[in-house]
Amino acid sequence: MAGTTVEVYDTTLRDGAQQEGMNLSVADKMAIAPLLDELGVGVIEGGWPGAVPKDTEFFALVNKELSFRHAQFAAFGMTRRAGASAGSDPQVRALLDSEAPIITLVAKSDIRHAERALRVSGDENLAMIEETVAFLVGEGRRVVLDAEHFFDGYRYDPEYAIRALLAGEAGGASTLCLCDTNGGMLPDDVTRIVTDVRARTTAQLGMHAHNDSGCAVANSMAAVAAGATHVQGCVNGYGERTGNADLVAVAANLEIKRGMIALKGDGLAESTRIAHTISEITNIAPFARQPYVGASAFAHKAGLHASAIKVDPDLYQHTQPELVGNDMRMLVSEMAGRASIELKGREMGFELSDQPDVLKRVMDRVKNAEAQGYTFDAADASFELLLRWELGQAPQYWQVESWRVRVSSAPGNPNDADAEAVIKLRAGGGQRFVTVGEGNGPVNALDHALRTALAGAYPEIGRFELTDFKVRIMDASHGTDAVTRVLITTVDTVTGMQWRTVGVGPNMVEASYEALTDSLFYGLLKAEATPNP
Repeated sequence: MAGTTVEVYDTTLRDGAQQEGMNLSVADKMAIAPLLDELGVGVIEGGWPGAVPKDTEFFALVNKELSFRHAQFAAFGMTRRAGASAGSDPQVRALLDSEAPIITLVAKSDIRHAERALRVSGDENLAMIEETVAFLVGEGRRVVLDAEHFFDGYRYDPEYAIRALLAGEAGGASTLCLCDTNGGMLPDDVTRIVTDVRARTTAQLGMHAHNDSGCAVANSMAAVAAGATHVQGCVNGYGERTGNADLVAVAANLEIKRGMIALKGDGLAESTRIAHTISEITNIAPFARQPYVGASAFAHKAGLHASAIKVDPDLYQHTQPELVGNDMRMLVSEMAGRASIELKGREMGFELSDQPDVLKRVMDRVKNAEAQGYTFDAADASFELLLRWELGQAPQYWQVESWRVRVSSAPGNPNDADAEAVIKLRAGGGQRFVTVGEGNGPVNALDHALRTALAGAYPEIGRFELTDFKVRIMDASHGTDAVTRVLITTVDTVTGMQWRTVGVGPNMVEASYEALTDSLFYGLLKAEATPNP
């Protein structure tokens, strides 16, 4: 298998866009398509021109404004209607009008779907397949046949499912893609069925897997092992229901684990960046535990792991994160040992190997803090501040004398609720500031008061924008007396740097105060603001 080329076919812009909550505009598609080309996929499926007006517009813009270095563009559509000729069917004509060099035709390969959904005979369905493929091939297009519901159809009536494929081959389809449309197959099913199909046709075989059984990537790999050399999927595993095969994971497995050729150019090494950039465009948060490219894919938490990684990183990693453009990260938690603290400190630029006392103190502080409800594995900035304070390397930007928050509301008028925060502190050479902040809640008011008090001494504060705010109640069995943990994410709008801080307290306001002050402090530190004398 090593050295074999597998054609990677991306359907993020069509099948992936069917994911619940995703609504890609034409501009979104125009932004994602070049990224897919940069990833190095062989084919980009752009959508269904003629059936979806937005896709028709998209194809027109692609032809005018985009050029691809690695990929070819594909248009998706159906076979001709029953009783019509392929050349006169407006949907088929629209596929030609898209000017896409590749046409992907979805066809019924399950006799039950032909008879019950299309309401045609089995023979008419086969004629629809062969004639539409032949017409498009005659017009100079490469045709990929997506045999819809193939695996379920094969299990019900294998001979008819095979005949549907052979009809596509007779029409001149270059690729016969076997679709696990319902996503219920397991790898051994896929191996057995693809092996049988491989013996019945000489055309290129492909695999289109959905993830309803949690096996989309495994099924794609099984299909390749059984003879498929064309794999369809979506970046980040997007798609309806539980999604399609994660194309990045499939490509990484093919290249790294099997020595095959999947992505063109430097796509594999750029896959983490590209996957995350596409996440930003789709406005769907990246999945931290996504294989290969997730933020947690190479994150190590347990002290035992850290001790081994200190000796040899490969002892606890299935591959090198650099191959997919990711990084190894050390997480600091209550399971941390000295090796974890040492490696995390080194990651942040602190060499602690010759400071055993500091390592022990930091380790003890981390374990005690996490016993109280803190979490540092998701709040690197808070851990760095803890480390700096223990090393005596934390500057003093301000001193708070006192702060308070007041919330009032008129009974029966919740919309008239009023929140006000007052803070007294010294900053900027000892100057005293007393400021009042108002907001739509106590935390918002406190944030305004802090920023107003510090902005005069540190104008850099204006660059820091809070982008995420998460509250978790610890020991919920204690009811309203439970400990509260707040995790906030802040970004420097000038540099783009992002950081997370954590606060814990007997209520949301006190926990938020700690997370907010740590966030502003860390931002000033990274902005190299001049501290108080």
